[in-house]
Amino acid sequence: MIDDADSLTVRDLLEIGVLGDVTLLAGERGVGTEVADVRLAADITAVEACSAGDLVILTGHQPYLVEVALRRAYSADVRAVVLVRPSTGAYQAPSAATISFANRLGVPLLQAGADDPLLVADALRTAVRRPEVTAARLLNAVTARLGRSRPDPRSVITILSGELHVTCAVISADGTAIEGVSPPGLPPDLLTGSVATTVEMAEGFAVAVPVETDRTGHVHLWLVSHARGSNKRRAETVAQISQVASWALGSWVAAERLETERRARSRGSLLSELLASGDDVPPHLVQQAVLAGWRLDGWHTGVYVVPSTVADPTSTERLRVDLSRRGLHGQLVEGAEGWSFWLTNDSEPPQSQHRELTAKIAQVLGDCSLVAGIGRPHPGVTGVGRTLAEAREAASMTGSAKVVHVDELGVRRLLSMAAETPALVDQAARLLDPLTGVEDGQLLRTLAVYLDEESVTSSAAVRLKVHRNTVSQRINRVEQLLGVSLLNPDERLAVHLACRAVRASDEVT
Repeated sequence: MIDDADSLTVRDLLEIGVLGDVTLLAGERGVGTEVADVRLAADITAVEACSAGDLVILTGHQPYLVEVALRRAYSADVRAVVLVRPSTGAYQAPSAATISFANRLGVPLLQAGADDPLLVADALRTAVRRPEVTAARLLNAVTARLGRSRPDPRSVITILSGELHVTCAVISADGTAIEGVSPPGLPPDLLTGSVATTVEMAEGFAVAVPVETDRTGHVHLWLVSHARGSNKRRAETVAQISQVASWALGSWVAAERLETERRARSRGSLLSELLASGDDVPPHLVQQAVLAGWRLDGWHTGVYVVPSTVADPTSTERLRVDLSRRGLHGQLVEGAEGWSFWLTNDSEPPQSQHRELTAKIAQVLGDCSLVAGIGRPHPGVTGVGRTLAEAREAASMTGSAKVVHVDELGVRRLLSMAAETPALVDQAARLLDPLTGVEDGQLLRTLAVYLDEESVTSSAAVRLKVHRNTVSQRINRVEQLLGVSLLNPDERLAVHLACRAVRASDEVT
């Protein structure tokens, strides 16, 4: 964190801009010294009266007076010497010998452009003695400029950079700078919290202030300012004014979001552009996605829902409500052929989410004529496209299932090949022939569901809407009629393949 130094150094005074148009002519190695007071000096007597910690402003530019001031600074620990160069009139710049002398002594020699040395002294004295007044003046200046302009990211960055002498950027939670340039060496964990934070950096400090937060407390957009130096007061001033600027940006986000909803360009088109970008998503798309309320950082798990037969009358809002009721709060976007939905986790979700999500999506779809595919979790802004692409592939191969995860496609493709091989279909029909017509086909259906549910009696009973004991009794009879043991992996695989082959063959015919 920023250190506890309260006094301003010569470097701080240069960086916060209270000197206006100022040039460091010499004595750079002394800019780290702290300034206690500011004095005006028009002659040798006034110069000799300066003491340790003072910053002296010369109202005369005679070479002898500048050299006397430099000697006094060196002997009495005066912090710096400032020359005031008026915009008009005579001004005698220090000679090369004087600049060399200041460098040897290590005394900062500054040249400020102003018509009145009293104004320069007043600004410096206020900054040194009453830093809160300087901060208030800066806040008023920033607020006034924000009020006169449209507070979009570009104008906010321009105002803060000009008034605070900082480098600014508006950054999404995934680290994309949608406006400005992200400071080099920005700590990666700076954008993972939800409150304003100030941290030390290699050169100075960085302030990150949240701009837009969703109802879960996750921050989608940050205003980041980077400044040189490590003065505590300056850091606090930058943080306070950045907070005000973030509120202005928050209003802009809200207005842009409303406008985005009104635009003819639908969320579906935005998602299509995002998916078409692949692994190279441009910043302007990131900005539009953030304004649409989409979270792009974290780990995304995609779901693609499509009608299994004719167009389903299900509305987007109804589907969103059904998902929310089962604790699935994510982004839902309607497309021409179906619905894209994705959930986002802060970290990579456990493998157990696979089955839990599949079960919940199946409950959402219920008895309606919709099927769904689920993709694997993928991180970052490009992860949205990857997981939804997998979900679309899985949705296209659901077969008789309601919901299919992409990881199941390998086995599902292999089993679907059975329907294309006549010899396998004939052998499957002969194997299952003892069950044909028995109990009006209930034994064969129970067997197929039981094997699809990975031999879990309770799961099969739920799908068949019967008691689990009924399932157990039917499976025992199946084993007797077929002369197999479903506890044997090889025999279980052969029977399962036979069930899939016969079912796929029936669907084809």
